[in-house]
Amino acid sequence: MKQLRIKKDRITINDIAWEAGVSKATVSRVLNNPRKVAEETRKKVLEVIQRRNYRPNPLARALTVRRTGIIGVIVSDISNPFYAVMVRSIEEVCRAHAYHIFLCNTDGREEEEEFYIDSLIEKRVDGIILGSVHLESTSFKKLKEVEIPFIFVSRLPQDREEYDYVMIDNVLGGYMATRYLLSLGHTRIAYLGGRWNTSSNLDRFEGYKKALWEAGIEIQEEYIRCGEFSMEGGHREGLGIIESTEKRPTAVFCANDAMAIGLLEACRERKVKVPEELSVIGFDDIPLSALGCIQLTTISQSIADLGALSGKMIVDKIADAEKRNAKQQVVFPPKLVVRRTCARISGKGGGNS
Repeated sequence: MKQLRIKKDRITINDIAWEAGVSKATVSRVLNNPRKVAEETRKKVLEVIQRRNYRPNPLARALTVRRTGIIGVIVSDISNPFYAVMVRSIEEVCRAHAYHIFLCNTDGREEEEEFYIDSLIEKRVDGIILGSVHLESTSFKKLKEVEIPFIFVSRLPQDREEYDYVMIDNVLGGYMATRYLLSLGHTRIAYLGGRWNTSSNLDRFEGYKKALWEAGIEIQEEYIRCGEFSMEGGHREGLGIIESTEKRPTAVFCANDAMAIGLLEACRERKVKVPEELSVIGFDDIPLSALGCIQLTTISQSIADLGALSGKMIVDKIADAEKRNAKQQVVFPPKLVVRRTCARISGKGGGNS
């Protein structure tokens, strides 16, 4: 006959084992590796856990299974709506698998990226999702040395083929955006991009160049402007485009929606009508772009899906050694979303001259 146990405020794993009539080790296996426990025993233990509302001690569990239950997520600018949507999807997937995320914002600085990677290693996180790397970044390579699983999302390093990643086909997206403007009769098409040392910017620019080359249109250096992937950057560089005195572009392909929205504000300030005098197309399809007062035509890259899949991939790599060693490279197809910021050229602006 079991002895009565003194009532305590905090339920421990020993209490669960005692009530279920199993060993402490069996309860631990149910929590951490349930496939190794007989179904009848597992159900009995889980019933007690649910009834007593038992929550494992995070520190004790981390010491036992050598896991912290934390996944690091590094992004370049959390104020950019693109990252806000992506991180939320990552968090939802991680939370469903009992992981918390530790969010790091680099502000696009390589030294901050290295600092956060070192910090996450010190915190012994279980895995890392990298969404901020530059082409020449190398600090992430130390993660291989300490055997922390990691994947890239959206932005990739120079030697991308060596690593796991989830991304959009940026070259195709840039090509589609430029081809759409060409189909509307535009030939003076500007490119408004982010930093040159990011894969996303270079790939979208490559798609832009490919479309113009196929159309037999020479690329004009004065139509190429790059700065920050932000509304402020789009506004600042956008002013330079619309204030061009000789043969101003009739259309602009913006490498992300935030920059496109900044350009739209610059057009409003300078009384340039969109799309009557200037067509604008973005890239990302952030929620802001669909607002009635903006209605930005853009290239959608299914941001939530990018985040959800990257979260699922890192969780799988943490849990399964085979998946950790199997290379996974997923490329999503882009999609053109037509709204109200692009129009067929009238000919009065000299776009075909």
